[in-house]
Amino acid sequence: MNRTKRIWPWVWGILGLGLVVRTAVRDRGVIYDHLEFGRRLFSGADLYAPFLDAPRPLHPVYPPSFGLMTWPFTWLPDEVARTLWAVLQVAALAGIGVWLARLLVKHWPDLAPRVHVTLFATALLASRYVLRDTHGGGGNVINLALVLGALHLASRQRDLFAACVLGASLATKPTGVLFVPLLWMFGYRRAAVLSLVVAGSLLGLALGIHGNGIAPLETWLHGTLAYGRMTDLFAAPEGGFPPFSWMNQCMRCAVVRFFGEVPPHFVEQVPGFVPGLGLGHAATTWIRHALTVSILGATFWVAWRHRDDETRRPMTIAALFAASLLLSPISWKAHHVALLPALFFVAIHAMRGRLWAWAFAGIYAVSCVAGEELVGKQFKNVQQSWYFVTFGTIALWIACLARRPFGDAVQ
Repeated sequence: MNRTKRIWPWVWGILGLGLVVRTAVRDRGVIYDHLEFGRRLFSGADLYAPFLDAPRPLHPVYPPSFGLMTWPFTWLPDEVARTLWAVLQVAALAGIGVWLARLLVKHWPDLAPRVHVTLFATALLASRYVLRDTHGGGGNVINLALVLGALHLASRQRDLFAACVLGASLATKPTGVLFVPLLWMFGYRRAAVLSLVVAGSLLGLALGIHGNGIAPLETWLHGTLAYGRMTDLFAAPEGGFPPFSWMNQCMRCAVVRFFGEVPPHFVEQVPGFVPGLGLGHAATTWIRHALTVSILGATFWVAWRHRDDETRRPMTIAALFAASLLLSPISWKAHHVALLPALFFVAIHAMRGRLWAWAFAGIYAVSCVAGEELVGKQFKNVQQSWYFVTFGTIALWIACLARRPFGDAVQ
């Protein structure tokens, strides 16, 4: 046992170093867009003008305040900036691992001796998402760590710190706003309100630094609202937002694929494509809205009903992360690092010998985790066009909300 304990720090250290080197040596990636966004914020240049991939605008889905997080890295040479950003990503993963390990020790003490094995199994189930996010220098693991950190701080009655951490996350990626009402339901109302104040203050600071009034905010809001209101998801979006792609594994794309009619251009990309029901845009839009209301309603109803049960909170948090992926209009593979808490609970049950957990993990590994390098490009296209990742997220969302199978694990 002592020998095993000495091995794991080396395992995590080697894996973390590998992620850092992998990002640091890459000569392209979203990190360059991040750095450019920070430069433009402080130079007063048009935040959303085209960059390396003209005519695509730079980060149209990010609010102006995103540049506050990336600007400090612009003072460094690109190679150093990439390396330090990768270190920050690995630090975020380490923080997430600590949060999950504490949950295991608290609620599943019988598994405490196998905490590293459980975390490693979780890392394997989320490996595709982690590798996607860290390769190009994404910020999704960082935002996940910020939200989990805010929840942890709030639970320890450190409301101001929790609000600052969650507010910083909201200022860079507003999808975390779903956790504001969750904090309120859990009784951390001061932290919930102050997080919105912090996010608004950071946005105001960014606009003041940029020096062009509210024009950048108007550009971002106009594009965001127009993107969210689209009925024909195959049409060209306004503001340079990402057009339809099989890589986008959000729920609304899955709805139009299975209930609507897919244009020939996208059908040709998938071998043996099976068409959907062929419903019109109005019908698919209604279905999307109904599902959105249902997912939000069910998640927050369960959260409210069990708001005083601390043993249920980890599962509710994991469910809300899954729901955020389903409801977001853009859910790339890298965004699915938000499933780490839910996949952790699957790993816990696998460690406890639950056959359903082993079966789910095996199916999930083949249908969702295995990438093009393992299954080939054609099967990857089938994976995406059948929205296996989306259905996997739905399954995890349902499981996390239910009393079973996760409820029986709490001691």
